[in-house]
Amino acid sequence: MRLRRIAAAALALAALGCLPASAGAKVRHSDPPVSKVTRFELEGSNGYSILVVTDRRQHLMLKAENEGFVTEYWTRDTLASPDRMKAQLPGLGSISVRFHPRGPVRHPSPPECEKPFPTVQSGVVRGTIKFVGEREYTRVEAHEAKAESEEPTSWACSFAPYEEPFVPGRGEWDSKLITSAPGVELLARKYQPGVIEGGEALYHVETGELVDADPSLIVYRSAMVTAPAATFQDAHPEHTTISPPAPFAGTGRLLRTPESVFTWTGDLAVQFPGIDPVPLAGPHFEIDYCLRHQGCIRQYLEP
Repeated sequence: MRLRRIAAAALALAALGCLPASAGAKVRHSDPPVSKVTRFELEGSNGYSILVVTDRRQHLMLKAENEGFVTEYWTRDTLASPDRMKAQLPGLGSISVRFHPRGPVRHPSPPECEKPFPTVQSGVVRGTIKFVGEREYTRVEAHEAKAESEEPTSWACSFAPYEEPFVPGRGEWDSKLITSAPGVELLARKYQPGVIEGGEALYHVETGELVDADPSLIVYRSAMVTAPAATFQDAHPEHTTISPPAPFAGTGRLLRTPESVFTWTGDLAVQFPGIDPVPLAGPHFEIDYCLRHQGCIRQYLEP
């Protein structure tokens, strides 16, 4: 999901200040943001946490998260004001609030960042906060929320370059399968026992789409789950089957045909909150399959 990685990295750097560098990873310095950032959090229904982040570059992100599910709604802040945010989420709700400072100013100093450090002002936002997820998987409505406003200066922070989705045991897998089609990417990894919690296989899926009602609204969904090794079967380097548990359903099969062409077939799909199941197998998917000690198989579609 190249588009999501670019957009998410840009806003995350502004919203969070900096990201720590992983052990042994190459680091670089971020370009210092040039705008004030405001963020607030609320509790949504059905156990969801709701985060809203905006900055003067006219980005606004609303993130709904719960037990491995994450949905991000990216749109424009139409006011682009340091103390106000306003955005429409067509068919889902709207945000229109003003930030009111409250309490002392702080200057956090993460060890990965260089001086001078940003200025953080606590406070509240007041106005209209209304969001109802697709098919009402979660909802929130409020007129006030605790908030923070951060004004970066010229600090810079070290962070690891973003490659694959951040998941546990990134460099310790035995088998890895990535399949992707326009708007969707599935990452499956198989590990030795004890490397990750909850099993020996890990599945991470991510989708992205433009909303027809408003092309400026982009929605990204992701889910991650761990499972027993039996859900990821390497019967042969050229014949692999995965059957991950909920929110996934069905089976995906990687098979080499007599014509030396690899097929990715089956009824594998993922069920995100609020939308129909998303198919994760078929002839329109590209394939990237690796065994740690035997190399990789890659099959890309003709442009």
